[in-house]
Amino acid sequence: MARLDDSSRTVGERPPSGVLLGGLFALLLALLMMACTATAEPETNMRLPTRILRTSTPTATVTLTPFPIPAQAYYEEGLARQAGDDLEGALQSFNWALQRDPAFVPAYVARGTIYLNQGQPRRARAEAQAALVIAPQFVPALVLEGESLRAIGKPALAVDAFRRAVELEPSILEEVFRSYWLAAQAADDTTRMVALGREYGKLHPDDPLRHYYRAWPFIAMDGGNAAIKILVQGIETSPDPPALLWFALGTAYIQEQVWPDAVTALETARILVQTGDTSLALHSDRPVADLFLALGRAYLGVGRCVDAEVMLRYAVDIGASSEMVAEWLEAASMCQTPTPTVTPYLTATPG
Repeated sequence: MARLDDSSRTVGERPPSGVLLGGLFALLLALLMMACTATAEPETNMRLPTRILRTSTPTATVTLTPFPIPAQAYYEEGLARQAGDDLEGALQSFNWALQRDPAFVPAYVARGTIYLNQGQPRRARAEAQAALVIAPQFVPALVLEGESLRAIGKPALAVDAFRRAVELEPSILEEVFRSYWLAAQAADDTTRMVALGREYGKLHPDDPLRHYYRAWPFIAMDGGNAAIKILVQGIETSPDPPALLWFALGTAYIQEQVWPDAVTALETARILVQTGDTSLALHSDRPVADLFLALGRAYLGVGRCVDAEVMLRYAVDIGASSEMVAEWLEAASMCQTPTPTVTPYLTATPG
């Protein structure tokens, strides 16, 4: 099954499941043509004949067609080109595959993964839908549908696409888990998040990140205190708690307005990220922006207004919504302005 998620180098570099891959197919399109060479008559000074000369029957021209190339071969050539970063060549090969066989659904999915990787999610979704018209239960097409819908801002529909894919092929859950989780999170589907958290715990009973997946649905439901209990336990029992646990803990403290603890947790997450921890990418497509946004809010809560403004402006620079941050930026700017001191004036008193 092709991993269609953000953790791979490029989306869809591997082919969909159910399609056998070969090596690099050297496709030789041999067009053989036979030319009939006419024998030239020698020039003479004789006059033109007064009768039609009898000639031999002309040799019939043989038209040869190319060897038939199956759609599968074009498809595999496209995969090889895609693996070599020749995306235009790969698209051409997939086009040829579909010209050869318009019902060859893996080529639609492969073409769609290239569009998705090129930042064209609507075209990618069109490819997924074309495949699903032909094969409604083709799992790679459902996964592409989910990824495309998530990219164009329709997370609830993406959740449904991922759900159907996993129901048809449960073994792919781990491969699509991140995208499935992010779609459920964006859709505010806490029921789905709880279910996915349980599944993660079953798949990874010793992974400290299981505490994040248990706790985050509580944060989504404004249950910061319940999330804090889960996360503190996870951090205390993990030898090297990842940055994502600290980030989630800081977010829960913000929710409960426990500002000093929020600062401590988020600064710890920041240090871990700066030393190479990438776990925040499991939570967001813009993990660093989200971290600095949370830090800005925490600094604002403890009255570190200059630090808050720096963090918030940086978060906007790297992808946070300026509309979301505007109110906090205004508050950070206002709290840096000193309160005017009332100047006492002498008043005349009757003598």
